[in-house]
Amino acid sequence: MLENSRVQETLPIGDEDRVIPTKVHEKDIHITFLKEQRDALSRQISEAEVDRDLLLKRAKECHITTDAEYKIVEIPVYPKKHVDVEALKRLAPEKYNLIVQNLTSIAMDKLKEQMSKIQVTISQDAVKAVMKDKVLLAQVIPEQTVPERYEVSVVKR
Repeated sequence: MLENSRVQETLPIGDEDRVIPTKVHEKDIHITFLKEQRDALSRQISEAEVDRDLLLKRAKECHITTDAEYKIVEIPVYPKKHVDVEALKRLAPEKYNLIVQNLTSIAMDKLKEQMSKIQVTISQDAVKAVMKDKVLLAQVIPEQTVPERYEVSVVKR
């Protein structure tokens, strides 16, 4: 395709474009409303789960696990499987040693990566924990003069 076909053409300005700031503000309000609804739903779910647990507890106390339509059934849930390290050592010592070497190598690589990051990246909290001199702190933690990005906010005129 031609390179010029990738250039976007600006559409002519219509009446609906003249109220874009108002539309953005309305979208902000709608987003806030939806977030509040999400939080309310999360609370309702938590309350419903507590109510369910109380009902199950009461059913066990009263020994009522069946009615005309439903039956409460306990289904066993097993924990995740874990390696029996002692059995591994005893049954396959060479494989155990190889596994330990692999895990040690992975841990050492992560540690080396972390150590190299420490040399070039130090958190403000780590510096402030050691240094109390405000003048020196201002020199090693300078104020940012170039914005990282811009956030758009719609304000009333």
